Amino acid sequence: MKAVRNVTVAVFVTFMPVLALSTFVVAGATGDANAQTCNGGLEPVGDGQSGTGPAGAPVTFDGSTQPSESQVIVPLHPQGPQTHATWSTARIRNAATITNVARTRGLAPRAAVIAVATAMQESSLDNLDHGDRDSIGLFQQRPSQGWGTVAQLTDPVYASGKFYDALVKVAGWQTKPLTKVAQAVQRSGTPDAYAKWEQDAGALVAKTWGTHAVTSVSTGCESDGSDDPAAHFTTKNPRSPAQAITAARRAAGSTGWYRRCDNFVAQAYGWLNSGSVTANAHWNRLVDMGLAHPGDNAPPPGALLFYDTGESAGHVALYLGNDMVASNDIARDGAIGIVHRKDLTEGTWRLRYRGWAEPAFPGAGGSSTI
Repeated sequence: MKAVRNVTVAVFVTFMPVLALSTFVVAGATGDANAQTCNGGLEPVGDGQSGTGPAGAPVTFDGSTQPSESQVIVPLHPQGPQTHATWSTARIRNAATITNVARTRGLAPRAAVIAVATAMQESSLDNLDHGDRDSIGLFQQRPSQGWGTVAQLTDPVYASGKFYDALVKVAGWQTKPLTKVAQAVQRSGTPDAYAKWEQDAGALVAKTWGTHAVTSVSTGCESDGSDDPAAHFTTKNPRSPAQAITAARRAAGSTGWYRRCDNFVAQAYGWLNSGSVTANAHWNRLVDMGLAHPGDNAPPPGALLFYDTGESAGHVALYLGNDMVASNDIARDGAIGIVHRKDLTEGTWRLRYRGWAEPAFPGAGGSSTI
């Protein structure tokens, strides 16, 4: 088979200005910005082919209101068990190319999520020079089926464009299950295989789309938390999730934590420092490690909950179970409070929920003071 060309993608990897909120909201959700509730699905706004749509309600954080035009919601509605993988720099770059082709075409983020999930299944985001019969490239498109030449289909920009050409012809692609839409384009022998990549695809699309891209806006769940799933974390810390929750509760009311959210959750788990400069940086690292669950509103106790604040730092809180979190600055500046999840998304702060992640702290060190 012909070797893969050295494809130049820098022009597409460069971030474009982040647009406004996506074209999806949930039926019956509270507020225009809501993209998801615990039990709701997705509804289209417009045709899904006019960029990201109108902005939602602005975020309020730290006593000021942040402009909404710099934020985007990447819609997710995962079906079935999700698979999480560690993505190399080269694979993240290919996902960025796929995403930015959607942006240059004025498509909504949903298109990019479908395309990236498809490439995850077909090629593991590798620009392959081989495949089944004459399949080739990120999407394993076949020259014999009229997709293009070998040289064209091993160009991620061209291959992505051909995928989107077919995608927008699928009736109702904006809200149909991801795997159904992907199968309509790909005609694979394993039509349900795409579903398991929706969360990972959403994470990489959100990461590429911009600093303030989030996978969902949640009201914090309508449940009482009694159905919390059991934690099955693979990460190792000085303290177990149960010990971290105890430490966080013990720290309630303590002061000196102003804008130290990432440090607080690390200290709860027994570290002196988190190893990341901001909560957003921490989230991105966990996305790359396959430990993030974007848009998932059912975290287990001990999970880290990440939020967009409209600023570059972001926010993270420790989930205690029963829809309660331990968070700095929420009760009063610099203090640790034990509050309901809704207090972060509906209270004085109106934060946009990114998702939850395992309590992993790459580069963390030292011993906790709490």
